Amino acid sequence: MSKTSRDPGVSLLQQNPSRELLLEKMRSKLATTPPAAVVEKVRKREVHQRATSTWSMRILMLLGFIAINYFVIGHKDTLAAKIGVRAVPSLPDPVSQYSNDDQAMYYVYALYDYPQLQKKFGVNKFFAVDQKDARRRLDDLLPLVSPQTLGAISAYMPVAFKTVQMGGNP
Repeated sequence: MSKTSRDPGVSLLQQNPSRELLLEKMRSKLATTPPAAVVEKVRKREVHQRATSTWSMRILMLLGFIAINYFVIGHKDTLAAKIGVRAVPSLPDPVSQYSNDDQAMYYVYALYDYPQLQKKFGVNKFFAVDQKDARRRLDDLLPLVSPQTLGAISAYMPVAFKTVQMGGNP
């Protein structure tokens, strides 16, 4: 057969016998395993991609852990008082025998002047103060205290009190 044969039943090999070598090379490439260098290169690329994502995840987890620890350590007394952990002693209630003025000053000192609370009311330890509860109790006592006590309280408070008319119409 010659190269110029146009018979449709003739294969490519029959038309061009020199292509047999090329075809054999292609078959050998498809049938064999890839060279070790190619396998190593693909493996290194996959390992590098996994390592990059793993290290970035590790760094993010470490930063999150540090942030949570910083927040918890910085606010441990407040958090413990809010969740009611028994290991943290909370501020005891004032003695019911105290007058309304003394009870109001107790909560003012607990909120704003802890050394004065220790000195005047004999609180020996440091206690966790639930500020919302102390503020609520102080607000409940404010209408019942004397004007002199209101003046003493106003020294600690960030805003002034409204004047209260006694015995008259509000």
